[in-house]
Amino acid sequence: MKTLGDVPDAPLIVGVSGGCDSMVLAHLLYEAHYDFIIAHVHHGLRTASDEEATFIENWARERNITFRMTRLEWRGQSVSQARCREERYLFFEQVMQETGRKHLLLAHHGDDQLETLLIQLLRGEATVDGIPMNRSFGTGKIHRPLMNWTKQELLDYAMRHQIEWREDATNAETKYLRNRIRHDILPRLAQIRPGFEEATIHAALLRQQMQTEHQTYVKGFIQRHMTDDGLPVEEINLLPTDLRRLVLPTLIPGLSLSKDGNDRFLAWLRVDMPSSEVYYGNWRIRRTYGYLTCVRQSEVDSVLEPFQVEASLGTYRYGEHQMTFSLGDTGIPLTEITFPLTVRGPLPGDRIQLAIGTKKVSRILIDAKVPNYLRAEVPVVVDATGQVLAVIGHRIAKFGSFELFAGSYLMIEW
Repeated sequence: MKTLGDVPDAPLIVGVSGGCDSMVLAHLLYEAHYDFIIAHVHHGLRTASDEEATFIENWARERNITFRMTRLEWRGQSVSQARCREERYLFFEQVMQETGRKHLLLAHHGDDQLETLLIQLLRGEATVDGIPMNRSFGTGKIHRPLMNWTKQELLDYAMRHQIEWREDATNAETKYLRNRIRHDILPRLAQIRPGFEEATIHAALLRQQMQTEHQTYVKGFIQRHMTDDGLPVEEINLLPTDLRRLVLPTLIPGLSLSKDGNDRFLAWLRVDMPSSEVYYGNWRIRRTYGYLTCVRQSEVDSVLEPFQVEASLGTYRYGEHQMTFSLGDTGIPLTEITFPLTVRGPLPGDRIQLAIGTKKVSRILIDAKVPNYLRAEVPVVVDATGQVLAVIGHRIAKFGSFELFAGSYLMIEW
């Protein structure tokens, strides 16, 4: 008799569509006395969806199980299976965040695995390893405890235990690639080679184990080679191709790259250039003088507005840069400063006083090999007269012999 695969002994969220697979999963968990709540997505595309949602809600209420549902509103937007899937997972992640539950269970089974493997082959994806048994997701993990069950075994179990379910009529339509594989290709493969299903699923499991080992190695590689400047591109390019493909997904957990996207990234790494950047979702990937960095857009793309430093001084942030102002016994003589101070980006014509003469701020940034696209984000500290006191991260103004006789100084640290 088939049993559930690995299920965490922890509060769970179970995605339930109302179909046979998810209703069997919910039944098995309920009979085994697991602590779970049900999350259901009403896609808003079929009239039958209203009754299906009511059916699941009643099933949960009869068993005193919490039921969470969202109804998708498309409002003239184009709808696809991919968009529906994206919205479902966004809802599951929201439920995870709101409830504090860290484990999401989904009812994918062995037949789903076979379909996914064929889809990956047909699309020429970089990896052909099917659906993972579990993976990181949101603030926790996704688990698929029915992957060792076939669709027929789930149907047989539902019939034996008189489990009710609702059949989505679109599952019979062959306009979708997955449905064509399910109804046309898999039955033919079973005729050509009976028993191929188990062998194919086993091969996918081995591939997933290899992927897990590779990911562990790449994670360690990144930890060993990461510097304050980023990850050395030269070291990345020394990795075998299979491992190189895992660098970006390891740096950005949850990132999914197509084969073309992966190929473009690897080609970009090989190009010999001092600086460049590419974007993946809300992440900005930079290579700067031989180093790779990944920065989330929300962390750096807020408008860099100039601001004044308060009389009490203290610590401030400007984009990615942090600076601290204080009074001390070294630094810039207060006699040379007209308050208030302002922190802003570099402006054309900015010059800073050095021990001998002055130097353009733009030349300081060029000499420091700051990429052109980053120069506008470098904070410059000026006093009320516009005099440049510091280029944060690079230079502090010098005022020659006057500093020897000053009683108080402004210290600027970063």
